[in-house]
Amino acid sequence: MSKSLFERIGEENIYQLVDDFYAGVEQDELLRKLYPEDLLPAKNRLKLFLIQSLGGRRTYTDERGQPMLRRRHFQWKIGEKEAEHWLKNMQTALEKATFAEQEKKEFWSYIYNAALHMINQ
Repeated sequence: MSKSLFERIGEENIYQLVDDFYAGVEQDELLRKLYPEDLLPAKNRLKLFLIQSLGGRRTYTDERGQPMLRRRHFQWKIGEKEAEHWLKNMQTALEKATFAEQEKKEFWSYIYNAALHMINQ
């Protein structure tokens, strides 16, 4: 049986990726205003979401229910520009990541499609 993307990337790498991503969000004027002052809860939710969606434990669903990403994000106006900034920050974080290139490609494919799915404007 093949390993899940979560198993191949590793939890610590996901944590670091999300921390690096949010370091970019903090500096991104367009995105920053979409988040509350305290970014920690959002960071923790993204970590749990990625762990689950990439094949790890189901803590996100246990704590928050089904992901329903588009519905959960509908309260914010997310257009192409916001998605582009979100992806740019994720790409910068992914470039810093130390896991294998194949896993980076698979992760990018997943996250790119998810970001486009969030566009609601």
